Amino acid sequence: LETWRYLPIDGMRCANGTDSGVFVNVTDASDDLVVFLMGGGICYDDISCNLPPHRDAILNAMGSDPLAWWNGNGERHTGIFDRDAADNPLRDASYVVLPHCTLDFHLADKLSTYAGFAPLEQVGYRNVQHAISAVAPTFEHAGRVVVAGFSAGGVGTLGNYHQIAQVFESFGQPSPYLINDGGPVQTRPYYSAASHNAVRSGWGLADTVEQWCTGCAEFGNHETWRSIHALHPGVRSAMVCAYGDQVVMGLYSLFDPLGNPQHFTTELIPFFPFVRISMRAGLIQLNTFVQGVPTQGAHRSFYYVGERHGALTAAPFSATPGLADFLSAQLNDDASWTSVIP
Repeated sequence: LETWRYLPIDGMRCANGTDSGVFVNVTDASDDLVVFLMGGGICYDDISCNLPPHRDAILNAMGSDPLAWWNGNGERHTGIFDRDAADNPLRDASYVVLPHCTLDFHLADKLSTYAGFAPLEQVGYRNVQHAISAVAPTFEHAGRVVVAGFSAGGVGTLGNYHQIAQVFESFGQPSPYLINDGGPVQTRPYYSAASHNAVRSGWGLADTVEQWCTGCAEFGNHETWRSIHALHPGVRSAMVCAYGDQVVMGLYSLFDPLGNPQHFTTELIPFFPFVRISMRAGLIQLNTFVQGVPTQGAHRSFYYVGERHGALTAAPFSATPGLADFLSAQLNDDASWTSVIP
C-alpha cells in the first residue's frame, strides 16, 4: 500500500517500440481512484519530432528501468500525489498513472513515419484502452473516479475520457470527474484551423477521437467537450490553466505552420505583466463555450495569473491559492462550485 510500483501491460508500447505499462500507488484510505495521464513532448511532423527534447524523449522512452524513471520525475512528488499535504483533496485516492512515451498526447493509434526515425508506434490512444482494460476491474467498486492529466495529458483527458468513462459506467459507476490541467484546446480563432489540421493529419485523429466526437473534424478538437457532456451528461469537468502559461503559448505557435502571431502576441494587459491578451481571451472564450454546452453535470474553469505550466503536479497546492477549494467543490458535488476567472 502507498508504494509506487510499475505494472507492465501487454499491448502497451512506447513510440520507439519498447514495452510500456502504468505506475500504480494503491491505498486503503478511501475507495477513490485517480487515472492520471502524464504530459511531456510532442511529435506530429518532421520538424516537431526532431526538436532535441522531443527526439530524445522518443529515442529514450522510459529507459531500462521505468520505475526509476518515474521516481525521478518531478510530477511524482507534489500536488495531487502528495499524500501528506492536508490541502490535497485527492490525498486518500489510489493512483494509476499512464506515461506519455508515444508523444501523441495519448490521441493516436498509428504507425508514423518521420524524417530521421524508424517507423514510430504512436499508439497513445490504444495504450489507454489496454491500461483501462487491465486496471479497471480492480476498481470496479471505486468511490469517486477522477480522470486527470497534465499538459499533453490534459489534452489526453479530452481525447480519452469517453473510452475510460464507458468502462466505469458499465460497472454501474457514475460518470468520472474530469480535470484538464494545462492542456487547453481553444476555440477558433485562438487555435487555428491550420493548427488543428496539422495535428489531425499527423496523428490520424479520424480513426480515434473523431469516432465519437461528432464536431471535431469540422470545427476543432474543443468540440470534445461538447461530445463528452452529451455522451456522459453527469460529468463534472474542470479546466485549470494560467493565463500566461509559457508552454501552452509555445505549443500553439509550434502547432501553427503559418506562425499565426495571435497565438503568441506579446501585447500585455496593464497591471498584469505576465498575461497575454490572446491567451486570456481564448481561455475565457473556451470557458464560455463549455459552460454553454447542455448538460446535467457541470463545467467550471480555474484560471490564474502567471506563467507556470501546470498546477496539479507542478507545484504544491499552496502555490496556487484557491485551487484546492475549487477542486474540493467539484469532487464533493457542491452546488456552489463556481469558476475562478480573475
